[in-house]
Amino acid sequence: MAREILTFQLGNYSNYIGTHWWNIQESSFNYDPNAEPSEIDHSVLYREGQTRQRQVTFTPRLLMLDLSGTLKHVPRTGDLYEQPLDPDQIATDNPAELPDIGWESEKVEVIKQQDKPAERHPYQKDLLEAGTSSTNGEDEAEKDYNFAATVQDWIDYSYTRYHPRSINVIERYTHSREEAQLDTITNGMELWKDYDFQDEFTDRARQYIEECDGCQGFQMLFDCVDGFSGVAIKLLEHLQDEYGKATLPFPVFPPKAPTFKSADEPMSHSIRVVNTALAFAQLPDQCSLFVPLSTMGRCWRNVAEPRALPNLLYDPANFYQTSAILASFLETATLRYRLKGSATTGSGAYLSGLCGDLSAYGRKMAAAGLAFPFPLDGKQDLIDFLDQLDGKSLTVQLSPNAVVRKRAVIQSVCARGLPQNRLKRPPTAKSAQRQQAMPAYRCSNVSEMLQFYYSCSLEVSMSHVTSVQSPMPIRQPFPVELFDKRVGFDGFLTDDPQAALPYVQNCPALAAIQSSSDLGDGLETLHREVSRIRLAKIPRFAECGLEEVDYKEHIERLLEFKENYDENYEL
Repeated sequence: MAREILTFQLGNYSNYIGTHWWNIQESSFNYDPNAEPSEIDHSVLYREGQTRQRQVTFTPRLLMLDLSGTLKHVPRTGDLYEQPLDPDQIATDNPAELPDIGWESEKVEVIKQQDKPAERHPYQKDLLEAGTSSTNGEDEAEKDYNFAATVQDWIDYSYTRYHPRSINVIERYTHSREEAQLDTITNGMELWKDYDFQDEFTDRARQYIEECDGCQGFQMLFDCVDGFSGVAIKLLEHLQDEYGKATLPFPVFPPKAPTFKSADEPMSHSIRVVNTALAFAQLPDQCSLFVPLSTMGRCWRNVAEPRALPNLLYDPANFYQTSAILASFLETATLRYRLKGSATTGSGAYLSGLCGDLSAYGRKMAAAGLAFPFPLDGKQDLIDFLDQLDGKSLTVQLSPNAVVRKRAVIQSVCARGLPQNRLKRPPTAKSAQRQQAMPAYRCSNVSEMLQFYYSCSLEVSMSHVTSVQSPMPIRQPFPVELFDKRVGFDGFLTDDPQAALPYVQNCPALAAIQSSSDLGDGLETLHREVSRIRLAKIPRFAECGLEEVDYKEHIERLLEFKENYDENYEL
C-alpha cells in the first residue's frame, strides 16, 4: 500500500538541513539488480517521473522555499528535465539569428545581462564535468573540497537533482549572510496573503498530492526565528483545512543568531523571541506534533551552549556541519514510517501513528535525541554495552532549552546499523556464560533488547523501537571530518589506528523523538522571555497588522500550552 509523504523546506537553514538529508538518502541508493533489497521504501519520500525524452527520474517529493540569490547557477526549474539556454551561447543581438527555441523571432527583444554568472563551487564543477550527479564515490573521496570553509550556501554541496516544481524563490527579498530581510512572523503571514504567491505554492502542493496513491501526510522543516515561521503557520493551516492529514513540522534554529534589517543586536534578539513565541503558540492548533531542532542548548534570547556529541568534532557556528548533524537525526528518526512492509504492522508504521503516540493530553511538542555515531566498541556486544551504561543517557538532546529526564517518557526510537551478530554471544560460546545470567539475554533481536533496556531504565514510560540493519552511509559531500580518531571506517569505536581509513564509510546511529513533562520547563522559559518584551518598542510587528490584543492572546495561549506538561494537570 502506498504511503507517500510530501516534504516542505521553508528557509535558508532548513534548506541546509534538507540538502544534507536528500544527499544521505541518495547515497544509500543501490542500482545493482543483484544486491540485497533495501529495507527502506524510498517511494515514501521520492517520486518517479519521466523527462520529455522519456528518461526515468526519481526525485524528492519536495517543495522548498528560499530567498532570491541562494540558487546561484541553478535555475528555478532545476537542471534535470530541461537544460536552460546558456546566455554565453548567444553570440548575436539579432533575434532572427537565435537558435530555434520556439519563439517568434521578430517579437523577441534580446537583452544581454552584463553581470557575471555565479561562480560554481568546485564540487559542483566536478559534478557538471561528470555529466551527472551520480559521480563515482571513490573519485570523490580522493579530493578534499574543504566544504566546511568553502560552502557559502546549501546549493554548493547539493548532490540531488530536483523536480521543476520543487524550487520556489521569494523574489522580493534577497538573501544576505549579514542581515535577514524577511524578519517577522507577521511579515511572513503578509507574504502568504499575496494571492499569486499563495496560489502558485499551494497549486504545486496539490499537483504532488494528486500524483499520490495514498498520501499519509506532510513533514516540514522551517526556520523558526524569522519570517519563514509565518509562512509555515499559514501553510500548515491550509494543509489542515484542505487535506486533514497528519503533519509533522520541525522548527529549526540556526547555530548563529541572525540580525535583522535596521535592528541592533538587542532588538534582533527580541524579534527572534517574539517570532518563536508566536509560532509555538499557534503550532499546537495547526499540526499533529512538532519537534524543535538545534545543535545549540539555548536558543530563545541568547544562542549558546553547543551540544557536546561524543566522538564528533564540529564548529558550533558552521551551518554546513551543524545541519549535517540535524539531517542525520532526521534520516534516522523518520525510519519508523519509511520502511518496506511496515504498513502491515499497524498504525505505528504511519506518520499519524507516530504523532498520535507522542501527543497525548495536548502535549504536541516533543524533543529530539541522537546518538551519532552509536558509541559501541568494535569488539563489544550490544548486551554488554547497555549493561555498562550505568544510568547514562543513550542520546544527546537536539532540541533547544530541553532536558528529558528518566521518568514518564513516551518516545519513538529508531536504531540503524547495529548488526544482529553483535547482539550477544551464541549459547554455545564459552564467553556467553556471563551474558546468559542477564535477563536481556532472552532478547532475540536489536529492537527487543533496546525495548527491554528502556523498560528497565525509564520509570513509568513507553517506548516504540524500530531497528534497521543497514547503517547510515557516509559519503561526500557529508562532512566526513566530523568524526574523531576513535571512530573506525565502519562507524564503531576502535583504538586500532589501522582500522581508521581516511574517512568513515558507514555509521550506526540511534535517534529518539521524546515527549515528557520536562519539556514544560523550556516553554515556561520562553513565556517568561517574551513577557518581558513590550511590543510597542518593535513597530515592525504592528506595521504588518499585529494588534496588541492579539499579541497578548497568543502569549496567553503559549502559557496554556505549557500547562499541558504539568504533571498535576487535570483533564
